[in-house]
Amino acid sequence: MCLRVGSLALALALLAQSDALGQQPSFGPLTFEEGAPVNRLSYTPATESPDVVPAGSFQADLYLGLSNMFEQDSSETHLIFVDMERLTTAATVRWGVGSGFEVGGRMTLETRSGGFLDGFILGFHDAVGFGQGNRDRFPEERYRYVLGDGSGTPYIEVAPTSLSLEDVRLFAKWRALRSEDGRSVLSLRGVTRIPTGENPVGMERTDVSAMALGRLGVGAWYLHGMLGASTSRAVPRLGEVVRPASTFLSVGVERSLGSSVAALFQYQISTPSLRGFDHRELDWPLSNVLFGLAGKMGDRWRWDVSFQEDVPADAPAIDFTLGARLSYRRD
Repeated sequence: MCLRVGSLALALALLAQSDALGQQPSFGPLTFEEGAPVNRLSYTPATESPDVVPAGSFQADLYLGLSNMFEQDSSETHLIFVDMERLTTAATVRWGVGSGFEVGGRMTLETRSGGFLDGFILGFHDAVGFGQGNRDRFPEERYRYVLGDGSGTPYIEVAPTSLSLEDVRLFAKWRALRSEDGRSVLSLRGVTRIPTGENPVGMERTDVSAMALGRLGVGAWYLHGMLGASTSRAVPRLGEVVRPASTFLSVGVERSLGSSVAALFQYQISTPSLRGFDHRELDWPLSNVLFGLAGKMGDRWRWDVSFQEDVPADAPAIDFTLGARLSYRRD
């Protein structure tokens, strides 16, 4: 009898906990943006919540992404050597202009250097059994960024930089659907990217993108998704090796851990920017796995921290990114 009573009490406690977690808000998705250097010559999609800032409210976000990357290969058709670390600093502001509609802008700064994480990445890849992709054949903490044709003529060759302005983005988001409890949402978002960077082969060009952002709340779980497309105009001279458009998909799972924190896992894939090389490290789809935590501090502050790894290791996506975002909203 006591055993039955105890089992019933435990079941009721677990049910109550599940119901309580099911009432917690979503803090995802984790902030993600592809960091592969060649892909960043045009628009790169960034994940965000489908929620819209309330009318008359203002929100400011600051994102830092520290990426480590290494790609080295040569053939009759190409030469690529990318060995660097990049710190991406993105500041975003958004304003609710009406019910279910927001507008905003983003400024992206970029720092490129030889970095300091090569030794850690080599050890991590050995520990988990990932391939090194020739990384262990070259000195650590060196900088190189060049993409050329088979004869050695460079398409791209970019020097190190410190806090240079990469681009400015203007966007608008409209909430198309929302459940009564607000846990499930579908929104549409449009973005214009205005590049400010220049490389030896010419100025980059403006790109546009459209996407759908969705979230589905199921008990203590949330499912996140993003599906979209963008132009990929890059530098005029690169037209023969850069695809004119790109599509992208992101899916994620969020598990509430309480009233102020959640754990998340995401997967994202996009079509490659390059074409015509017939080589996995250049014109293979870019795919990444991402996991981390997200939550809030008080009523106005939100945050997320994440770890990103490319899968498989010999695809064009970068090797490793540590990301962190802090957001403040004023009503």
